[in-house]
Amino acid sequence: MGKFKLKLSFVIVSMTVIVVLATSSISIWSSYRNFNDILMQNKVAMQENYVKEVSVITENYVQEKLMEPNQDKSIEPYMVQVVNKLLDERVVSFSAFIKSIIVPLLLWIVVVLVLAVWLAFKIARPLKKLSTSVEREEIQKLEEMDDWYYEAHSLKKVVQNMFISSESKIVDLTNQLNLDSLTGIPNRRRMDQILNELIINKVPHTIVLIDLDDFKSINDTYGHTVGDEVLKAFANHMQENIEEQGMCFRYGGEEFMVILPSTTIDIALELAENVRMKQALLDTACGRPVTMSAGITAFTANIKTANQIITIADQALYKAKQSGRNCICVVEELSEKIIK
Repeated sequence: MGKFKLKLSFVIVSMTVIVVLATSSISIWSSYRNFNDILMQNKVAMQENYVKEVSVITENYVQEKLMEPNQDKSIEPYMVQVVNKLLDERVVSFSAFIKSIIVPLLLWIVVVLVLAVWLAFKIARPLKKLSTSVEREEIQKLEEMDDWYYEAHSLKKVVQNMFISSESKIVDLTNQLNLDSLTGIPNRRRMDQILNELIINKVPHTIVLIDLDDFKSINDTYGHTVGDEVLKAFANHMQENIEEQGMCFRYGGEEFMVILPSTTIDIALELAENVRMKQALLDTACGRPVTMSAGITAFTANIKTANQIITIADQALYKAKQSGRNCICVVEELSEKIIK
């Protein structure tokens, strides 16, 4: 089982109900206790005052009666005075009401507000972390996110899946843009990008432009399906022999190119010759040998664009074709050399 996640809506509703009920109950109980304490204190004070006042009145009345025994004097006015005074003392003072009831209530309100603010920050913290990670595209940091409640956990999973899906789609689109759909090797578009980067940065490199000999007859005789199998087999054969020394591309149709960064013409010729000789001996989908011709040239300081170096290699390939196919022509500056 996965980690239990609280639902934020449930948490908020539950916490609100609990806080309201608890605060109301505590406030009512506290107010009742405080007010009751005030009344009890007032009652005790009233009793003490009542006893004192009655004692004083009784004493004064007795003395006056003794001094003037013949005078009929009523005690009622004295008792009215005592009762009025006691009624005045029954009123709770404002300062006592503030101290005993309002202050505790305000303290409870402050505590509730602090808890509400703390909960709000705790709820917002995962969302802020999520927003920052998405904005900075730091998908790995989402794992550090404290998704303690259900909604944040669900949102985190959605964002992670979205990132994974987006990356997968980007890779697919990149492959569609840069890879040849038939052979699976980089296409002409990617080849131009690499060549332009090498030329702009003036990186020494050699290129090998390859053409499968008499390929049209394969399509005409055996069909395009067999022709496609021949192209795919050659692309695999070429990559296996070039390995990490260079990059293989499908130039177009039955033409391919190998770019060899920081490689001399002699090494390029050795690699191309190895591919040519093995290709002539391979079994093919059409059941007959399929040979190749190639033109090789190297980058020089006077080359400014990819088209210039490709044109030179294409001229070398054309001369290899004219020389009987199944051979390699090398164009090095003003000299050329044909290898059969």
